[in-house]
Amino acid sequence: MDITNKRSTGWVLTLLPYSVAIGPLSTLITLEIASLMGGPVDVGYAMAAGSATGIIAPLLWGFLLDRYGSKEVLALGFLGTAIFILALSYAPNVPQIALYYAASSLFSSAVGVSTSFILVKSSSKLRLNESYSMLNFINSLGYLVGDVSAAVLSGFMDVKSILLIMGLLPMVSSVWSLVSVPRITNGNRKAMERLLPGGRGLKVSPGELVTLYLALIIFYVSSGIFNTLYPYGLRVGGLSRTWVMTIISVGMGIQIVGFMITPRMIKVLGGNSRASSRALLLRGLSYFLIGLTSSTPETMIITGLTLYPLAAGIAFSTFYTASSVIVFERLSSGEEGRGLGAYNFITGSAYLAGSLASGYLADSIGIGRSYMVAGAML
Repeated sequence: MDITNKRSTGWVLTLLPYSVAIGPLSTLITLEIASLMGGPVDVGYAMAAGSATGIIAPLLWGFLLDRYGSKEVLALGFLGTAIFILALSYAPNVPQIALYYAASSLFSSAVGVSTSFILVKSSSKLRLNESYSMLNFINSLGYLVGDVSAAVLSGFMDVKSILLIMGLLPMVSSVWSLVSVPRITNGNRKAMERLLPGGRGLKVSPGELVTLYLALIIFYVSSGIFNTLYPYGLRVGGLSRTWVMTIISVGMGIQIVGFMITPRMIKVLGGNSRASSRALLLRGLSYFLIGLTSSTPETMIITGLTLYPLAAGIAFSTFYTASSVIVFERLSSGEEGRGLGAYNFITGSAYLAGSLASGYLADSIGIGRSYMVAGAML
C-alpha cells in the first residue's frame, strides 16, 4: 500500500486541515507574545515548552502504536491538537500561551509519529524516499495554505481570532481520519517483509550510527535557534505582521517544490548520505548570510525572499527526507513505534536545547549573530 499509489492516498489527505492549522502556529504564537510586550527570552521559553513536551510524548505514542495501532492514536492526536489551539485563542499572558502550546505539541507529536509509523509499515524499501516525500509534500501544502491564510487574515484580524479559526480545522482531520486511515499494527507482517530484508533493520556500524545522530542533533539544535528567533527578529526588525507571514509563506512554498523534487535530487547527488551533507552546507550558508545582512527592513525582505526559501525549502526538504529514510531503514521489525519514538526523543531534545539557548544567545550577541552561530554549526 505505497502512498505514492494514487488509489491509496486518501488517508494522507486527512492531514491537510490539520497542517493548515499547524503551519502558522509557532509564528502566530511569536507574534502574540510580541504584542504582549514579551522579549526573545519569552519566545524562547514558549517554543521550548512545546519542544520539551515533544521530547517525552513520542515515546508514549510509540508505545501505544506498537500496542494498539495507528488509527486511534492519529485521531486522538488531531482532536487534542484542536482543543489546545482553541485554548490558545483565549490565553491572556505568556505563561498560559506556553502551557497551551506545550499541550498542543503533546498531541501533534502523536500525528507525526503515527503517520511515520504507517509509512514505515506500508511502504516498500525501494519506494521509501518517494513515499516519505509525498507525505511531507501534503504536509507542506497544508502549511503553505495556513501561512498564506494567516498572512491575509493578519491584515484585518488579531492573532487570537486567527487562532480560533485555525483551532477548528484539526477537528475535521480527526473525524476524517476515523473513516479514511487504515488501522495498521505490528501484526501487519507482510508489509514489514516488503520493507526490510528478512524482517530486520539494516545492520549499521557504531561509527556510522554516531555520525548519523551527531548530524541530526546539530541540525535540530541549529534549527531550534534559528526557527525560534526568525519570526520575532523580522517583527522587531521593523516588518509588519503581514510581511512576516508572507516571508514564512514563501519559504513553505519553496519547501513544497523541494519535497516534489527531493527523490530525484537524492539520486542525482549519489544517495541519502551525500544529499544530507550537501543540504546541511546549503542551509548553514543561508543562515549565516541572513545573519550577516540582517541590518535593515529592506535587507531582511530581500534575504527573506531569497536565502530563507533556500534554507527552509530546498535544504530542509532534502535533509529531512534523506536523513529520516536512513533512520527508517534501520528500524527493527516489531518495534517500529518505539524506534520512531526514540528518534523523535533525540531530535526533540536537540530542538529544545536550541530553543532554550536562542533567547539568551540573542540577548548576549544579538539576533543577527545568533543566526550566524546557527549557520556555522551546520
